[in-house]
Amino acid sequence: MKTTWVFLVLLVALTTMGFECINDPIIVSIRMDAISACYNINPGLNPNYSGSVPINPSDLIDDGFEEKIVEARVYDITVQTKGTFTGNVTSGRAFINGVLLLTYSGTWADFSTPQSLLGTSPHVTPQAAGIAELIRVLKQRPLPQIVLSSDGTLTGGGVPPVPSGLSVCASIYAQVDGNVKGD
Repeated sequence: MKTTWVFLVLLVALTTMGFECINDPIIVSIRMDAISACYNINPGLNPNYSGSVPINPSDLIDDGFEEKIVEARVYDITVQTKGTFTGNVTSGRAFINGVLLLTYSGTWADFSTPQSLLGTSPHVTPQAAGIAELIRVLKQRPLPQIVLSSDGTLTGGGVPPVPSGLSVCASIYAQVDGNVKGD
């Protein structure tokens, strides 16, 4: 009799505790393609450069995943130079939607190999406001277009004039989490 009583109490408890199905979300992390832009530096007497590139983040993730994004994070940002120059890049800045994302400076040769936040480069300094702006954008639905821009100044190496064939490239590496429950 005692066993029957315990069984009935357990049966009533289990049916009133909401264990009839699993309601927890299923979160999956997806790496996005890099958010990248290169800025050509005009040859001539002006040592300053600037440029903007519009980017559609929905083109950088798998189809159908955009509406499922619940979280995002940046795991690295790199800056790299292209072309031959013996001087420096100074006062370099990168922006996302007009918000300062990072600053960079050093010799042109320093940046011939990508300078990475992950590699704790002394030439690249992240800015919290820009990282927050990128995360904010990646969590919006639908994903809005972003503008990645950069500016800076070339010094040394016989400048002016600025030689032809130079560019500065920035790449942001991000990951998004999506709730795929029900797929």
